[in-house]
Amino acid sequence: MKKLQIDWMNLESAFEQSSGEFSSFDTASSYFDKDTGQVHVVDEDVRAATESIMEDLDEAGIEGSEWTEQDVFRTPSYEILSDWMKPAVLPAMQIEYGASIDRFESIPQFESHDAFEWMEAFVDTVRDEAIQDKLASALRQFKTFRKFRDAMESDRRLQRQWRAFESARQVEAIIEWLSSIDVEPLNPTESTYNPPPLPDLRKIMFAEVRRFVHLARDLAGAERIALIGSLTTDKEFPKDIDLLVTITDDCDLTELARLGRQLTGHMMAHGAGADVFLADQAGNYLGRTCLWKRCEPGIRQSCDAKSCGARKFLHDDFASIRLNKDVIRNPPVKLWPEVSATSTPPPDVIQFLLDPLSQEA
Repeated sequence: MKKLQIDWMNLESAFEQSSGEFSSFDTASSYFDKDTGQVHVVDEDVRAATESIMEDLDEAGIEGSEWTEQDVFRTPSYEILSDWMKPAVLPAMQIEYGASIDRFESIPQFESHDAFEWMEAFVDTVRDEAIQDKLASALRQFKTFRKFRDAMESDRRLQRQWRAFESARQVEAIIEWLSSIDVEPLNPTESTYNPPPLPDLRKIMFAEVRRFVHLARDLAGAERIALIGSLTTDKEFPKDIDLLVTITDDCDLTELARLGRQLTGHMMAHGAGADVFLADQAGNYLGRTCLWKRCEPGIRQSCDAKSCGARKFLHDDFASIRLNKDVIRNPPVKLWPEVSATSTPPPDVIQFLLDPLSQEA
């Protein structure tokens, strides 16, 4: 068995993208060089260039596979090639027209059944039962792969765990394939999955909360702004920002709803969400701000508000959610006009939220 240094990045990419057909002329094909361990891609442009070069060689009286590298370099078709294409042409010539065709192996694709088995195996590694059930349910649905990705959409830590798991399985599958062609990697454990650090989602959320407070506190009828939900805990990747705004009975919700839509839009760019919950001065839960720009009865059949349009931009979907009166009366983190917490919050809540807002008060 031949030992080679493997170019994992290009080899994994080839397994994911290659047509796997040695003679395909419709799409790019990828080949593994059993002498060097390198991966060569032959696309339509490169293939067309090799055909032109072969015509030049034929006119020069050089037939079949009798050509040399210098013969190729002297052809008019090679001389007019762009600098980026020239390095790709010689391997393609060897693959398509060379005498050592056994030197190159067509690289196959990962099969869909392989990916499905990896997803099933990954689900078994998830400790959170609710998340495990959600992923398992996705595997039983139509358009399985899309549903599986969607099930992880709002959990970036889980996405990374899956990608690392998948990458490790891909490396194992590639090593098996290399063994089948009598190649042993000198670097078998090297994986190309090395993601950059995730942006600090909590810091982003705190900045968005401060922005909301700065704009909402000046609105007529806004009496108190508080933070509730997972952002008040030490959860690394909260799913959304949950704000609680206490309002007067005559508060116009138009501008407050607009700020809520902006907040939601900003957080969607980071795979998260946001809700602005509303309560009256007596501590009764009213609902959430409406997510639509137009809020009138009968505009949208999908609207699940109990009294759609009765109070503009109030989404009173009591069937979906209700806030506990204790939470309304004494929310975990108060942001305005009082800045305080019911108990000691995580350090970053103090550093990036309570301290800055206290200094502005």
